[in-house]
Amino acid sequence: MALPRSRGCARFGERRGSKRIDVAHEACNSYDKQISGRDYFTMPNNVNLRQLRAFVMVADKGSFVKAAAALNLSQPALSQCIRQLEEHIGSQLFNRTTRSVYITPLGLGFVPHARDILTRFDTLMADVQDAVQRRHGHVTVACLPSVASRLMPRVLATNEKQLPDIHVTIRDSNMKGVAAMILAGDADFGIGSSVTAHSDLDHCVFARDMMCVVVPVTSPLARRRTIRWTDLDGEPFVAMSHETGIRDLVDETVEKLGISLKIVAEISNLATLSGMIEEGLGLSAAPDLALPRENQSLIRRRPLSEPTIRRSISLFWKKGHGLSPAAAAILASLHQCITSGEMQAHFPNVEWDARALEKRALF
Repeated sequence: MALPRSRGCARFGERRGSKRIDVAHEACNSYDKQISGRDYFTMPNNVNLRQLRAFVMVADKGSFVKAAAALNLSQPALSQCIRQLEEHIGSQLFNRTTRSVYITPLGLGFVPHARDILTRFDTLMADVQDAVQRRHGHVTVACLPSVASRLMPRVLATNEKQLPDIHVTIRDSNMKGVAAMILAGDADFGIGSSVTAHSDLDHCVFARDMMCVVVPVTSPLARRRTIRWTDLDGEPFVAMSHETGIRDLVDETVEKLGISLKIVAEISNLATLSGMIEEGLGLSAAPDLALPRENQSLIRRRPLSEPTIRRSISLFWKKGHGLSPAAAAILASLHQCITSGEMQAHFPNVEWDARALEKRALF
């Protein structure tokens, strides 16, 4: 014996005679009318995700028994979720008989909205979990040109092998620019030389970069294994501009030693420095990371001694601000490069301090 249909209800995919009823259109109109002017954010005991999942599953399965099994819930627990949801809304979403479940027009109109909420929430949670697990993200690193050209390529190559979906933007500048980008929020963190203390920046020194001399292969100094600062006295010298920290180190050292440099050019770009020395215009002094690679055939580099001067390389970040999981992953790659011995092999004149990064617990 067929059970009577409840008025105002619809079976899923219902047909009446030869005409298919556009239940969804009628349902959405009914739903919109009933919720018009209501503010669910001010309602007590707001609807929760468990209730929405229960509602959507019953709507999909057309059965409380099947929905309960799919959600791994008891039927009483599922019925309670639906009942609470209906109480919050103020109207029935389903009409039940002893054998069947009929979704009301209001319920049918509510289904796509509830499903959209669940889909958006699940997608958001998956994205957040991926970010926490460092599987994807975007990181901007502000750093000195020497760091950008020599150090960061190795760090990013390590990161690319393990976490290829973390995308990195490198923005190189002098130390003033590095600090400005961090403070403005345009960079997640920065790498550069130590600067005058800034109340809004925190930092830790993780490397010390030895000052070296770079000379044309034709220079008599190229035949020496070590070169003293006093050997630069009176030699043609290609200087970095006053905007750079390298120039500050050189000027401070030669002033203390009473050395007179014969400056033939001032430049701000490391590639320009290399080109001028290759052409034999003069020699220069710079930290090891800032110098051309060893495979250059037209120039030679040697450590500068008496005294040995080292530039501090520091990690900078905004004080009181933690790093994103993706930014922490880049620092983990930096730490891995240092501890693996790769950096020592490529930069023998740089002292690395991996423990300084470990102590700050930034990754």
